[in-house]
Amino acid sequence: MPLKDVKYKHNQTILKVFGYDDMLKIKLITMNTLRNAGVEDDSTPNYIRGTVNDEKLDESISRAKAKIFEYAFCNPWDYFFTATLDPSKYDRTDIKKFHKDLTQFFRDYKKKHGIKIDFLLIPELHKDGKSWHMHGFIKGLPVEHLKQFKIGDTMGKTLAEKVVKGDIVYNWEAYQKKFGFCDLEFVGNPEAVSKYITKYINKDLANSVKELNAHLYYHSRGLHSAKTMKKGTMLCDIAPSFVGEYCTVSWLDYDEELLKYLEDNIIK
Repeated sequence: MPLKDVKYKHNQTILKVFGYDDMLKIKLITMNTLRNAGVEDDSTPNYIRGTVNDEKLDESISRAKAKIFEYAFCNPWDYFFTATLDPSKYDRTDIKKFHKDLTQFFRDYKKKHGIKIDFLLIPELHKDGKSWHMHGFIKGLPVEHLKQFKIGDTMGKTLAEKVVKGDIVYNWEAYQKKFGFCDLEFVGNPEAVSKYITKYINKDLANSVKELNAHLYYHSRGLHSAKTMKKGTMLCDIAPSFVGEYCTVSWLDYDEELLKYLEDNIIK
């Protein structure tokens, strides 16, 4: 059977470059098996009853975390953004309306001020298990449009502790007027915050949004993704950063000579 007609290839490595400007990382993902696009057969896998949904949920969470990290690390965000809803203005249980109205708010803000706001946002339930807020990143919003929180302003305990310490935290009054409380902080270490944001993706969130036919995360169009450099069989040994049941992953500091070496040692 010709190689192009084989349903699966084994021990296949994907070489990617993550990041932007001088914030670059090399990622090697070696899959135990990799599905060939467009190749089908009549075989049906045998699953143990009761495990299929759990496996699909785990896979969905894993994919979401990987994509969120990719969008987070491959784009130069300005602020870490926490957005809540004022119950006197909005039904805090309606996450789909929250997302729809928030993206429309961004579009209207663009028309009014001539700026484009990019975003990557993850919904999270409050402790009551039914009210929603969002965490994530935004860029494109000028600092002149924000007001720094000062001691004595109305704010939550955690935020007040940051302000007392001298941390710079902003309020976006236009958002507050329409939706409710929010806060924004400058993004410090892009890699660290990109890893941090994925912690919000878990089974509780996945089950909650599934019941509402909503999404695990929301993002604006046109965000940069990691650049896939090459796919194939890796000829050299690279120590993995992570070993899983289905794949191994290696994260490496970016270096042009190293990237060239890796490309040369992957055969299609």
